Amino acid sequence: MRKFLDLKINKKPIKLRLANHKDLKFILDLHNKNVVEKKFFSKNKILLKDHKEWFKNKIKTKMLFICVSKYKVGYIRYDHLKKNNLSISIAIKEKYKRKGFEKNMKNKIIKKKNIKRCNIFAMVKKNNLSSQKFFLNAGFVATKKNIYIKKAINA
Repeated sequence: MRKFLDLKINKKPIKLRLANHKDLKFILDLHNKNVVEKKFFSKNKILLKDHKEWFKNKIKTKMLFICVSKYKVGYIRYDHLKKNNLSISIAIKEKYKRKGFEKNMKNKIIKKKNIKRCNIFAMVKKNNLSSQKFFLNAGFVATKKNIYIKKAINA
């Protein structure tokens, strides 16, 4: 994979790249902001010392991506559930929401061989209508208990 995947949103070039050690605080801050705003299932903010260990292991999996324009916009993360099943988590800074970044990030990353061969599950809170709409518009199908699924593309 190239170091950066090129995208353009509203004529502003953006890059999608694998996360690295310099992204640790950005991801922690964005995650904790979503926890405080009750957009994630997590109820407690994550402490830096706990995040460091998780982050070190996560970047080894090469399933954590950062979206960058002039500044860091957000992240997209995949976690293995079991064979051929992944969960997806997307977080975008508030000022970049509803501008197409999430959709383009997801569309570009989902084409990677190791991802397109998997079923992708998104767990969305019942009151998070914008995320529900996002996943439905992205080709996911709603199932019970606010779980959205996109079936693997056989390649």
